[in-house]
Amino acid sequence: MPGWAQTAGSQAAEPQATETAPPTSSGIAEIIVTAQKRSQSINEVPLSITAASGEQLLQAGISSTADLAKIVPGLTAQPSPFNTPIYTLRGIGFVEFSLATPPTVAVYTDEVPLPFSAMTKAAALDVARVEVLKGPQGTLFGQNTTGGAINFVAAKPTQDFQAGADLSYSRFDTIDAQGFVSGPITPNLLARFSARAIRSGPWQKSSSTGDELGNRRETQARLLLDWQPTDTLKVALNVNGWLDKSDSQAPQRTETFISAPGNPNEAPIRALPPQPLTSRSADWTTDLFPLKHDDRFVQASLRVDYDLSDTVTLTSISAYNHYRTESFQDYDATPLQIADILTDGKVTSLSQELRLTGTSAGLRWIVGANYQRDKTRDHATYYATDATTHYVGPMEGGNVSPVNDSLIKTAALFANVEYEVIPNLTVQAGLRYTDSRRDNASCALVGPGPGGNESFAPIFEFLQTLIRPGQPVVPIAEGQCYSLTAEGFPLITPLKAKLNEDNLSWRAGVNYKTGNRGLIYATVSRGYKAGSFPTVAPATAKELAPVAQESITAYEVGFKQPLFDHAVQLNGAVFYYDYKDKQLRGRILDQIFGPLDALVQVPKSRVKGAELEVVIQPADGLHLNVAGTYLDTEITRFTGFNQSGELADFSGARFPFSPKWSVVADAGYDFPLTPSMQGFVGASANYNSRTTASIGDIPQLAIRAYTLVDLRAGVHAPDDSWRFSVWGRNVFNKYYWTSAFQTQDVYVRYTGRPATYGATFSYRF
Repeated sequence: MPGWAQTAGSQAAEPQATETAPPTSSGIAEIIVTAQKRSQSINEVPLSITAASGEQLLQAGISSTADLAKIVPGLTAQPSPFNTPIYTLRGIGFVEFSLATPPTVAVYTDEVPLPFSAMTKAAALDVARVEVLKGPQGTLFGQNTTGGAINFVAAKPTQDFQAGADLSYSRFDTIDAQGFVSGPITPNLLARFSARAIRSGPWQKSSSTGDELGNRRETQARLLLDWQPTDTLKVALNVNGWLDKSDSQAPQRTETFISAPGNPNEAPIRALPPQPLTSRSADWTTDLFPLKHDDRFVQASLRVDYDLSDTVTLTSISAYNHYRTESFQDYDATPLQIADILTDGKVTSLSQELRLTGTSAGLRWIVGANYQRDKTRDHATYYATDATTHYVGPMEGGNVSPVNDSLIKTAALFANVEYEVIPNLTVQAGLRYTDSRRDNASCALVGPGPGGNESFAPIFEFLQTLIRPGQPVVPIAEGQCYSLTAEGFPLITPLKAKLNEDNLSWRAGVNYKTGNRGLIYATVSRGYKAGSFPTVAPATAKELAPVAQESITAYEVGFKQPLFDHAVQLNGAVFYYDYKDKQLRGRILDQIFGPLDALVQVPKSRVKGAELEVVIQPADGLHLNVAGTYLDTEITRFTGFNQSGELADFSGARFPFSPKWSVVADAGYDFPLTPSMQGFVGASANYNSRTTASIGDIPQLAIRAYTLVDLRAGVHAPDDSWRFSVWGRNVFNKYYWTSAFQTQDVYVRYTGRPATYGATFSYRF
């Protein structure tokens, strides 16, 4: 659905930062998007889309992909203990932390895929706009998804010299500075350089020691070169990257329980005092490593557009992505070593897309192919010497190190066609065939125990005698895989496995352009999300089994209609998803070890929902936007174990991280103060109803409803050459949390930030 960026005059953007068609009156301007690989008015696109300009992202305080949940109803974003964000759109998400997990919601920059969620943190640098496409994608974008796609469109080089800077200072000594320089190098070579630096002090406080946590150290940069040697050839180079050396967020402990009673570690856990339940309260281990991460990412892409004729264009998009992470996370929110995690990961991705686009006599078509090769390294070390599960009977365990290395090769062919049957009535069809081949090697390595002894090895050597009584014991050395096969033998070396899949995704639809630039549309589509292998510390090899691909058949009917001489824009949609083989982080049962972590699949589920958005601009400078999503998610057939190891029939259970109601609203008024100065005031709100972090009714994993309110006010030049604003976010200091997890001996949650307030000054040359 058209979104925040539909309001004309409410928040002026820098020149050429956002493509808009001139308003037909003093009402709402049309937004130009590229959701169908060509420039169109958002009201002409038969998809549910939320769009926002770069200026709106700046004023809303959006500096990362996860922040988009503030302005996109139906989108949630959760942090994870492995420093990998988890995106859920219209209830479609996958609570899995592995680096190599394909997302349900794909993220792109200028149509170039960021194939894994960990790469997406800083995609919001110097953007002209962002487009959030809801529902299964694949026939047009380069990555199959079941939830949707987010496409960041970078602000492009300009024909004349331009420059600008934005400087913000806010609570917790946060300094956010960004700027750009753009212009011609030669008559046919244009360039744009942009950069951003965020530095902040701590915002979390330890409830046991009084220490503080939460420093931000982020740096981002992008260089764009646009070269047009002839009228028929265009070449665009995009080199960008970011560095994040911030503190890792510590979770908040809400409850303790004893996973394995009757050993020496039980008493210290029971003695832990209750943790204050406030936004800033948390706790963490201080005697291992600093709670920091060192994440770095670089991307280079080359796009070539060549006009073969007046109606046919050949496009090539080549891309290279490299991501590296080293981090230490405290997953248990205590000063003890119950679940502390040191991660070490790397992802290298190469992709190539070739496509032909053409038009003729009411027909628009696209045919193409793409190939992607991803190599991932996902290693970790779990420190759990204070957990009750550290003991197996009288025997004391040590640290363990899960490893998960993958090589993924994906090839696809796709086509899409639109045909205007009669004036204003268009039919659309698209196909995509995808072949995916994944080679994987994974297990859990024995790490040193107390005093450097490989103490987990004797435990699993002893277990061999229980599974294979009377047979020789296979010794396990430090650095070897201890996970046991079904026959009771240790893996010793990582388990190598393959997962080869193919699928045919498709979309069919019809749309009719009504009077006054309105649109009515109906679509049916099928989308897939590839299978994957887990990153776990497995006691048995069967925990390493992959999940196969999941699929959604989606039905949607919607409309987009300007009213009252474009003073009002009304958009709506209803949708139904038939969901098969939903991927889930759950448990499997082992006769020796009991419930164990693993990836599982839900055979049948469904989603019903509706969306409505109203954009009102009754007078110049005054606007009101309200958008809401209603979701009814339900598992229709599944018997298994939830996160707490409970075996039950979960038919009728709701999906995790899928609030029934989500609403975003924004109001603003821009008014003249003097001939050389304008004033503005505004407010925005974001509401999410109650949801849960796990299937089944587990009170400790519930996420209660919350409403966040932001305020802003300021002055600016009539031509927007400068702007000064003061603002507050979460102004009522709402205590809320966005995710919750259960780990060994404790339940934890990740809280949202408390009230922040600050000021921003922007200048454009």
